[in-house]
Amino acid sequence: MNVYLFWILFLGLCAIIPLMIFKGRTDKTPKVKTVPEVKAKKKGWFN
Repeated sequence: MNVYLFWILFLGLCAIIPLMIFKGRTDKTPKVKTVPEVKAKKKGWFN
């Protein structure tokens, strides 16, 4: 009985650990720009 319980728990851990790793992985977070970019006016004949 203890052998069956051991294998059930062991295989359960082997199944849960990869899920925890993938769930804990974060994608690249988008950076929030607090200062707006100021576009320079184009100097030329055709604006």
